[in-house]
Amino acid sequence: MSAVDRIQMETSAGTAVGSYSEALGGIAAIVLTILGLAHVAPIFLVAIATVAVGAALVIHSINLIQEFVRVLAQPRIAELGGTSAGSLELLGGAAGIVLGVLALLNIDPVDLVAIAAIGYGSSLLMSSSSASRMMLARIEMAYDDQVRRRLASEIVISSTVSQALSSLAAIVLGILALAGFSSIILVLIALLSLGTVILLNGAALGGAVLAMVSRP
Repeated sequence: MSAVDRIQMETSAGTAVGSYSEALGGIAAIVLTILGLAHVAPIFLVAIATVAVGAALVIHSINLIQEFVRVLAQPRIAELGGTSAGSLELLGGAAGIVLGVLALLNIDPVDLVAIAAIGYGSSLLMSSSSASRMMLARIEMAYDDQVRRRLASEIVISSTVSQALSSLAAIVLGILALAGFSSIILVLIALLSLGTVILLNGAALGGAVLAMVSRP
């Protein structure tokens, strides 16, 4: 194995670890929101779930930026927009963490977590297209076999569609929560939706990257 191949394997494995860490954030958000929907300290748990989703988004943004750096020398790089996708999710995740912490301090918690849900949904929605293009370019670089390339591409496309739909749902639910319609319940459902798509996307992309690493 050449030094270049070894470096690529190590960095790809690092991305896979990051994807699974992102998935753990999604699991935490799902568990917390389900407990909140079961009326177990809903305001407290929705604030913690908000922080968990924000942390998962920050991890995902770092993964996106790392992938962008890996394909930096490729001719298609101008079409990818990887840094913009990573930056959007980084800003959205960081802002949401701040809002979640303020909610934990009981500073207008319901409105703050609703705003965080809208921010999460908006950043994921705006970044989904460029993130998808970057991962598809990464797949083209990784696979010569058309069947493997098609299967890996389908994983990315399905993840992108689910991300866009969940993001739209979170935005709508967050707006309705701000308007006073069953606020805490709607925010919990929005975060549950986001946590689910984060879990599925993190596991799917982590598996895809590990498949790239282990390809013959």
